Order: sequence, then C-alpha cells, then structure tokens
Amino acid sequence: MAGFDRPSGQTMDVATLRAILDSEKTSAMAAFRAGKLSIERAKSTDYYLGDVTSDIPDEVDRSKAVSTDVFDTIEGMMPYLMDTFCGGDQVVRFEPKGPEDVEAAEQETDFVNHVVMEQNPGVLIFNTFFKDALLSKTGLVKVSWEKRDIEEEETYYDMDDMQFSIFASDPDLEIIAHTVKDAPSASDPNSDPSTNPSYA
Repeated sequence: MAGFDRPSGQTMDVATLRAILDSEKTSAMAAFRAGKLSIERAKSTDYYLGDVTSDIPDEVDRSKAVSTDVFDTIEGMMPYLMDTFCGGDQVVRFEPKGPEDVEAAEQETDFVNHVVMEQNPGVLIFNTFFKDALLSKTGLVKVSWEKRDIEEEETYYDMDDMQFSIFASDPDLEIIAHTVKDAPSASDPNSDPSTNPSYA
C-alpha cells in the first residue's frame, strides 16, 4: 500500500496492519461521502434554480417542467433567520460571571459587535452562511485576525531643533525628508515678524 512501505524481511504485526486498514477505510469512506455530497449539492442547486429535469426529463415538443418549491422554501426561511441573528442591536453578547466582570463584558460585547457588523460586512456574511447551509448542507465562515501596519505621511514646517530631535528619537517614526532653513538675517526686513506676514 502506498505510504506504508516497510523494510524487506520484516513482518508486520496485526495491530499495525489493522491500523493501516482502518486508515485506508476511513479515507475511502470520506471520499465516497464527499462524492455523494457533491452530487446532492449539485442537485439541490438545480432544484433551487427550478430545474427538475433529473426527476422529470424533458420530452420532445412538450413544455419543460419547472418547480420553485426549493427556492420558495429557502427564500421564505431567510428573513426569519436574518431577523433572529441580525435583527437586534447585538449579534453576540458576553455574559459576566460576576459583578467584577460586568464592565469588561460590556466592552467585549461592544467591540466584537463593532468588528462583525461595522468593520466587516456582517449582514452579508450571515446571509451567505445561512443560504449555503440551507442549499448545500454546509455553511462555513472563516474567522481570522489580520494585523496590519498602517502608515500615514505628515508634513511639519518651521520646527525648532528641540522639536525635531523629539521626532527623530521616536522609533515609530521615519523621517523621509528634512530641509534646513537658514536663519533670517538681522538686516533682512522680512525677518521682523511685525512686517512679514509669513510669521503670522
């Protein structure tokens, strides 16, 4: 059997052989069930679209049979499911275990609801999840946490040496351009803040 090669000249004990056969049987049954489920899903999709030719074949010069029973049933259930899970202000609520957990539970509830419904298309996710479950017998939602670094570019003018040194020493900031301006001359009439509008 592929994947279970053993050195030549060695015998295999009964327990090992039974484990190998059980594993092969499980894989075969899983493939069979997956194939059967795929056929059932395809048939359900046809029924949802009104196509019942697998049960009532088309006949020449005769009208084609169409049934919307599956479509009507699924679409009729969707509003009730959506209202149950998404109709309120909260799609999830954390319950405190004691008086000391009340504030934390409220914050967790607000945060998770914000992530699900505001940062993500929560209504669309639930709608797709329920319809897949009704139509394909399996509804899946993948949940993951993605950490991203968000960069923002800002420009500052007329900073003194102290301000610049504070920015330069911040490890979270990257200075991509720095221009040093010459100090205004005392004889320059524009150096007087009262006469130079750029100092306003």
